[in-house]
Amino acid sequence: MLLEGYADNIQRYGHHDVGIIIIGDKKTPNTLVKKLTEKIKARGLSVEYLDIRNQRKWLTSFPDLRKIIPYNSDNRRNIGYLIAAEKGARIIVSIDDDNYCGSEDVVKQHGIVGTEQRFAMVRSTNGWFNPCSMLRIDPPKTIYPRGFPYSKRWKDNVSSITYSSGRIVLNLGLWTGDPDVDAITNLNEHVQVKEIKSEQIMLAPGTYSPINTQNTAFHRDILPCYYYLLMGARISGLRIDRYGDIWSGLFAKKVIDQMNDRLSIGKPIADHRRNPHNLFSDLKSELWGMILNESLVQKLELIELNGKTYADSYLELAHKLQDMDISEDATVKKYFRRLTYAMEKWIDACEKIL
Repeated sequence: MLLEGYADNIQRYGHHDVGIIIIGDKKTPNTLVKKLTEKIKARGLSVEYLDIRNQRKWLTSFPDLRKIIPYNSDNRRNIGYLIAAEKGARIIVSIDDDNYCGSEDVVKQHGIVGTEQRFAMVRSTNGWFNPCSMLRIDPPKTIYPRGFPYSKRWKDNVSSITYSSGRIVLNLGLWTGDPDVDAITNLNEHVQVKEIKSEQIMLAPGTYSPINTQNTAFHRDILPCYYYLLMGARISGLRIDRYGDIWSGLFAKKVIDQMNDRLSIGKPIADHRRNPHNLFSDLKSELWGMILNESLVQKLELIELNGKTYADSYLELAHKLQDMDISEDATVKKYFRRLTYAMEKWIDACEKIL
């Protein structure tokens, strides 16, 4: 079981200051999860499972937030972020339910968050770095992670590496097994990740990479700018989805650069055993995200931030995105107005907790 694997890892390496929060949804098998939670608790670990009823109870203090956290959506992990911060967590780690624990010390490897580190810093001529280049792929081929702009792929992109120091505030752990690629890549050919072949890196200011929430740790300082973005709008008959984590990471990196902190990529490595997916359904869900991603990336490059805090910078970003024409489509405009409204409400919720 996934949860037992992380519990084993935490205890194997002697960590006593780690708490686990499980955020359920309408599709979650409550009885099974509650039994598993009690089993882990009996081992002396701090584990809390919040089903829908308890989530609703907790959200009574955040009525505006409750309206913008849909059911049966990855967006519900936002509740877990806030509860972890409320409990005083310094580092918050997001784990998907198909990312199994590796053999190395996960807590220690994510524990670089909040510390000053000296890593290889990657700077890219087109502003984007491909983290899949850090992995050994079978069969050997170039792949890009879900959310990597198509306009930035297959270019003569030169990456320069220098060693630099900085405070790590977000760490993206990679994976073996199934890579986090888009439906087009999966439909083309199924590949597997065998191992990581690179040392830990950090991204230079102005260089981006898709950031998912499968195996990702962040410092509580950046909570105001690390909101899992609202999806679900219907545009030209298709529902936009599977870009909530990608755009949340994109916006967070913009603000992290403004605050002169750093984002790192590499370990810990999770074993990604992808849950069953209908790839054609994934393609339909990803299509509008792929289209809008191209425009959004270009617009984001033009935005200049002046905020002195994470909250102020994120609010400034929301306002400037609201004023930009990401698309001429009226439905898209309406969606981005709702999206930036949700970003504002997220900041309000964070201010109550931090």
